[in-house]
Amino acid sequence: MKIAALLSFFLFFSCTHLFFQPDHFLYAPPEKLNLTYENILFDSKDGTRLHSWFLHSPIKEGREGLVVLFHGNAQNLSSHYLSVSWLVQYGYDVWVWDYRGYGLSQGEANSRGVYEDAQAALGYVEKLYSKKDYKNLILVGQSLGGNILTRALSEYPYQDKVDLLVLDSTFLSYQEMAKNRLKSVWFLWPFNFLSSLLISDEYSAKGHIKKIKIPTLVIHGKKDPVVPFIFGEEIYRELEVNPKDFWAREEGKHIDTLGNSKGDMKEEFLKLIGKLLDSSSS
Repeated sequence: MKIAALLSFFLFFSCTHLFFQPDHFLYAPPEKLNLTYENILFDSKDGTRLHSWFLHSPIKEGREGLVVLFHGNAQNLSSHYLSVSWLVQYGYDVWVWDYRGYGLSQGEANSRGVYEDAQAALGYVEKLYSKKDYKNLILVGQSLGGNILTRALSEYPYQDKVDLLVLDSTFLSYQEMAKNRLKSVWFLWPFNFLSSLLISDEYSAKGHIKKIKIPTLVIHGKKDPVVPFIFGEEIYRELEVNPKDFWAREEGKHIDTLGNSKGDMKEEFLKLIGKLLDSSSS
């Protein structure tokens, strides 16, 4: 019994750590990139104080829109914002925020708390969006952030205000991700069935993707070593929106598309989102 209990604890800790790996290190302050920004604090549903950066585009006339990032499971916003900060040069303001327990945000990360954080973040987006005459509102979810964003959006009463959803290297089910990870470790493979007992999908996007009614771009690398490509295929297949598009990158790895320094990647992204935005407005 003791061995079984220890094994269950080990598996639960391993699976939980898979999803939430926050730290408080300042990786790349916006000042080093000569970016103009604001530190903004806002409250989650339970009063937990959350931290964010609001990056301002230097282009004052003809501002394209507002881009909001729901980032992945590790580190904090000071590393993840680099994947979208380049958009300020194309007329987009960018808002990136940290879940509880990440960076300067208070609290400790857990599925329910982060779910409530995401709901609060969507509420705050409305305030930011209403301040300026933006053309478009684009929400980006990367890796874990795509799951968190999708679930929160499925219950968001103002989906019609969002012009485009971008889901990059993400997945729908915590249980399926945990099972996949356990299968990848040879001595844990016999116990992958325990993932459904130890990990809950209560606050995951599983079963909620069909509630999304926003034009969507799915991005996934076929060589993603973290979130297998099949999960991106599942998302695209389950989406019941029009228009939608799937950017399946042959040599792509995990969340390595948007932050890629190669100009052709950035141009391809802008072209794809432009096509989807034009299709949805016509």
